[in-house]
Amino acid sequence: MISVTLKGLTILQFTNLNRFPELLHFSTVRANGCSIDKYSSLNLGFNSGDLPVNVRENRNLLCNKLDLNPELLVFPNQTHTATVKVITADYFNSEEEVQKHFLSETDAVITALTGVCVAVKTADCVPVLLFDPKRNVVAAVHAGWRGTVQGIAAKTINIITESFGSEPSDLWAGIGPSISPDVYEVGEEVWKQFDPEFYRQIHPERPDKRLLDLWSANHHQLQAAGIPENQIEVACICTLSDPDRFFSARRDGIKTGRMATGIMIR
Repeated sequence: MISVTLKGLTILQFTNLNRFPELLHFSTVRANGCSIDKYSSLNLGFNSGDLPVNVRENRNLLCNKLDLNPELLVFPNQTHTATVKVITADYFNSEEEVQKHFLSETDAVITALTGVCVAVKTADCVPVLLFDPKRNVVAAVHAGWRGTVQGIAAKTINIITESFGSEPSDLWAGIGPSISPDVYEVGEEVWKQFDPEFYRQIHPERPDKRLLDLWSANHHQLQAAGIPENQIEVACICTLSDPDRFFSARRDGIKTGRMATGIMIR
């Protein structure tokens, strides 16, 4: 990924997705917002204890800097599921409560609507962006360890192909900033749910602990679903290890800020 500053706002972008001028995409960093203390400063998540007025101001700032319509910025209500929803015009023609219900317990969103930005919030979990340049379809995926075990990235690709006639070989993907396999220590109840290729011993060794590699696990899902390896970019940026740029729930606790990773067809 590369760092880009737009109207004074620093964001990160994937090199592979930047080749498409019809696309806007981003991962935010924690600077340049209005939240304070442990949410300092560009917290974009409502559900971790920050003042709602600050989160709304931060989201409006994001939209202003990136020329997004705030009414067309869509975040799912993430709960570590493998539920994927497609955003169509019917969604925007619905009442607010209907929209909230539609996106409840949802961790990936897809759209082919121009000007609609689909995004996910993270603070260590893996954000994945997908784009089909032939059919102009985009998706944002939130893949924590639970979502990864349930195959949410692969499921999103399946729904894209079924709903829009996409070929997986046409898709481009980015795996964004998230906790790295060098520091993501998990217990036996977690690592035993993964294939051995995605975890390794801790040194000094502890029998019940392993280091889990969510980057490789999600990369494997994308490639196994049919995306060519040269069309998958992994940021290899660790959120836990970089407190100046990123929020981290593992480092700071659940009540901390959230970054956003989003994608839109202009």
